[in-house]
Amino acid sequence: MPETAPPPSPMLPVLRGLGHRCPNCGRGKLYARYLKQVSECSVCGAPIGRIRAEDGPPWLTVLILGPFLAGLTFISARQENWPIWIKLPTLGAFAILAVLMLLPRIKGAIIGLLWAMDQDR
Repeated sequence: MPETAPPPSPMLPVLRGLGHRCPNCGRGKLYARYLKQVSECSVCGAPIGRIRAEDGPPWLTVLILGPFLAGLTFISARQENWPIWIKLPTLGAFAILAVLMLLPRIKGAIIGLLWAMDQDR
């Protein structure tokens, strides 16, 4: 009787999504452009485009970054020796860059999670 491999961890597709890779094989690209999913994996042919992350990634990005950015804003407000013309653009630029860097990773993780949940059925 041949040995069967244990099923992979449900965290594996999530980690692959965090790395912008196909949640099925981990080798193909997840995105064609910044947040535009590919219709199917170029390596394994998995139908990635049918997974709809919808509003989850922006919501989770705000939920993660909100308290951190609020804390930075509070700390910068307490620094009275910094001019306002330096504080505001710096905080704004940091917030925009943080969102732009985190949003595709969170979307990839949610796509991986949805992929893992769909595979359990």
